[in-house]
Amino acid sequence: MVLLHGLWRGWHAMEPLARELHRAGFSTLNIPYPSARLPVDVLAKRVRLEIENLDDDEPLHFITHSLGAILLRMLYAREVSWKTGRVIMLAPPNAGSEIVDWAKKHPPLHRLLGPAGGALGSNGLPCQLPGIPATIEAAVIMGNRSSIPLFRKLLGHENDGIVSAENGRLEGLKGFSVIPADHTFIQLHPETLRLTIPFLKTGEWPAVAAPVSDR
Repeated sequence: MVLLHGLWRGWHAMEPLARELHRAGFSTLNIPYPSARLPVDVLAKRVRLEIENLDDDEPLHFITHSLGAILLRMLYAREVSWKTGRVIMLAPPNAGSEIVDWAKKHPPLHRLLGPAGGALGSNGLPCQLPGIPATIEAAVIMGNRSSIPLFRKLLGHENDGIVSAENGRLEGLKGFSVIPADHTFIQLHPETLRLTIPFLKTGEWPAVAAPVSDR
């Protein structure tokens, strides 16, 4: 199991999820990478090397958060040496980010995003990359709670404060769910675990639970 964190985060952001996956019987590789300092293609090369150093012939599952999904799509834009199991993307900007579009009009803010974040506009890298190969079972979990009200007017009706729910979609998904979680902590939400673990084990996407109160 490979875990890829999001922009301006680190491996520690995925560590609570890694612990829950261990309890469910999975081994994990929680890869750190300097998300705010390097372009996506350079980050993808670093991640590729980490994965290729694994001495494991079993299919590799992937769980990505936010920018991590774009890194994974960059990896699969070229041939890979490993056999992939299932993929779950948490809050991925698969159709780009309206916030990045807005930040382009404010150069100091755009620079703060770094080269990887700055490439995630609605006409940027996410829309230029191919999706996940059709042979891979993939699912997406988006959030609809926002702890960052600043950007609400820039986003779609359903959003997690950073990414509009509809911008997470890709062709050929096995599952797509929107849960009551915000962007930053979606990987810690109980509903994320409830959906993720059965899918990784069986390939079946569980039904979305009844709405629960925000954490």
